[in-house]
Amino acid sequence: MTQSPAGSASAFHELRSSIEGRSEADIHAYVREREGGAGALLDLVFGEMPGAFLPERAGGRELSFQYEIVADGGPWFYFADVRGGACHCGRGTLPDPSVTMTMEIPVFLQVLTGTMAPVRAFLTRRIRVSGDMMAATKFESWFARP
Repeated sequence: MTQSPAGSASAFHELRSSIEGRSEADIHAYVREREGGAGALLDLVFGEMPGAFLPERAGGRELSFQYEIVADGGPWFYFADVRGGACHCGRGTLPDPSVTMTMEIPVFLQVLTGTMAPVRAFLTRRIRVSGDMMAATKFESWFARP
């Protein structure tokens, strides 16, 4: 079974059920109440992304994605770098990313779990994107969801 970006399929579904239908304030509270807060949750998500990467969907493209996720205790900076048919992710910044995305943690989690469409988030300015807009629209499809 392919791992979801939020860990095992059961962890993904637990995350989805914990945020689905909740207000942004409730999602912020959920993140604060998790052991380790936003950093631990984001470390888990980005730690699992390489296992959910589907290289055949990327079609050999090589791109780097920088995330700035606003939550308690930060902005949190994470990256996903797709090179040579593999995806490498981690905490930190890249020197010259192909795409930079900035959003609040509730929006990130809603898009991750499929409870908010990325296009809707972009059109309502919930996600700010700079760089290669075409890559940004396709990136989500490069990963498996349970």
